[in-house]
Amino acid sequence: MRVGTLSEIWQYPVKSLSGQRLEQAVLTTRGIPGDRCWALVDAASGEIGSAKRWPALLNLHATLSSQPASAEPMYDAAVPDAVIQLPDGTRVNSREPQAAAKLSDYLGRAVRIEPLAPPDDKDHYRLAQQRDETSFAAEMGLLPGEAAPDFSSTPAEILNALAEHATPPGTYFDAFPLHLLTTQSLDYLAQRGGVQAVVPRFRPNLLVQTDSHELRLTENDWLGRRLRIGDAVLAVNSRTVRCSMPAREQLPHGLAADRSLTRAMVEHCDRQLGVNLLIETAGSCRVGDLVTLLD
Repeated sequence: MRVGTLSEIWQYPVKSLSGQRLEQAVLTTRGIPGDRCWALVDAASGEIGSAKRWPALLNLHATLSSQPASAEPMYDAAVPDAVIQLPDGTRVNSREPQAAAKLSDYLGRAVRIEPLAPPDDKDHYRLAQQRDETSFAAEMGLLPGEAAPDFSSTPAEILNALAEHATPPGTYFDAFPLHLLTTQSLDYLAQRGGVQAVVPRFRPNLLVQTDSHELRLTENDWLGRRLRIGDAVLAVNSRTVRCSMPAREQLPHGLAADRSLTRAMVEHCDRQLGVNLLIETAGSCRVGDLVTLLD
């Protein structure tokens, strides 16, 4: 059954930084090649950084110097260079000798920028200090006494990996390789919550323009089902739990901080917006492709 068309494809070359729109992409078991293939790392602790704790990362914009020539996993020297633009317009190549110093000056903390390491390099991905209730509440933007979001639908293997690691080893994703959002859900949140629910705040990989314009969180109906987009078949695994990031300032997109956005997500969609995907059949897709619900 047709449910819409693929409206936008997004690739984020550096974890937590603003990314770039693509006209076409290959969807693999590790997501879109070149997506989150770099990360900033705390120079003192060695822990992978995130805008959940370093909001200023969202004010940086990243592109790849060249798109990957292969859909095969890329690590270390095989990862293409990323070009990072600072708010003042300065551009930094991820492999230039002064990259770390320039990014550290901007962030006000010592950082390194590092490409993906192989999944067996567990130490690269390990947390410097395990998450506790206080740090988790800060990352999620929880109010005092507010219940934590429900992660029960997240596969146990991912939760186990994240108990010790900043990201699943071999990736810089928070948890899943692909995130899909629909225009219908954005409209729902904007109108019900009275907020500016625009695409860049939620950082999807795939934006679907739905055929229906009814105000509802339509992708929630797809949980446990499969979608075909282009040549790829995608399993809809779970709803996407939202942290504090959508409410943060994003200078590349002209977005000011808006704390009311977090409250709107809590009140109108249980702090969950969009869905997490696993790739059942890898394949290519392009903007304008039909999106079909298979079962």
